[in-house]
Amino acid sequence: MDCHRAERLLLRTFDGSLEGEAQAELRDHLAGCRGCQTKAWQYGLIRDALSGAPASEPLPYFKERVLAKLTERDRLSSVRLWLRWAHRAAAFSLAAFVLFGAGVLLFQPKEPQELSQVETLFLRNENPLRDSSSLLDQKRVEDKNMMLIFASAEDIPRR
Repeated sequence: MDCHRAERLLLRTFDGSLEGEAQAELRDHLAGCRGCQTKAWQYGLIRDALSGAPASEPLPYFKERVLAKLTERDRLSSVRLWLRWAHRAAAFSLAAFVLFGAGVLLFQPKEPQELSQVETLFLRNENPLRDSSSLLDQKRVEDKNMMLIFASAEDIPRR
């Protein structure tokens, strides 16, 4: 048994609520612990000093003050309970909002991207070089160059 438990048991001996095995444990501890023996002696002195004194009357309006404090404590305990719940509800709501926002951002459908002309031709299973095949079929290099120059001039926007 440790000294802290022995002190609690020692205080219970003064009102006579300590019985049986706990009383035997306390007796064994007091036999071997000098510090607890000293505390038991001091508590005995206090008990003896108080037992001879007449009981004093409470101060005026003692009962009213105690009842008012108890009522105030009950009212404050309900407020504390509500505040504790409100703090948890606010934290839960914030967490739910953050998770919902993250879900919306992560699982947002992507906007379709516009396909290039070459990609469109591949999807249609068409040859992307169909328009330029007549250019490439030319035998002479000069003819090819001239046709490429004219084809590129058609793509330039006019102002």
